[in-house]
Amino acid sequence: MREQRLRSGLLQAQLASLTGLSRVTINQLENGTLNDIGYSKLKAVFDVLGLRLGVDRKRGMVSGAAMTARSISSRFGDPMPPELLRDALLTGRAPQQFRPHLTVLLDEAPLPLVFRVIAEVAQSKGEARQIVRHLSRWAGEWRTGRRVWR
Repeated sequence: MREQRLRSGLLQAQLASLTGLSRVTINQLENGTLNDIGYSKLKAVFDVLGLRLGVDRKRGMVSGAAMTARSISSRFGDPMPPELLRDALLTGRAPQQFRPHLTVLLDEAPLPLVFRVIAEVAQSKGEARQIVRHLSRWAGEWRTGRRVWR
């Protein structure tokens, strides 16, 4: 943001005036020390600077399937391979030896992690809904406790 402001020939005070923010706020934004700012204020700064405000996936992160498979396998001697997790989610077929792992997924895995792997594995909205149906069916059949699947 600072580089773009400087390329635009603006002082912090000028950018602040153009966006209705204080110079201190602009300074904190540029230094990464601002604790909180609303979307509309941040968008105003980006608009003046000609920058695009968007959301991208973090780079370099381990795949959701690999992270989830490792997480649900931590207490078992036989880890569930990520490829097998993907296949189980897509087909709804849960291999008998990995049902304990999938039960941990249903009952204990952090929901953001579960929904990350669903988004990663599903190729369409329809597939994502189908995966959630598989999870709901397993939860009912295996009588798991987490209400989100019911």
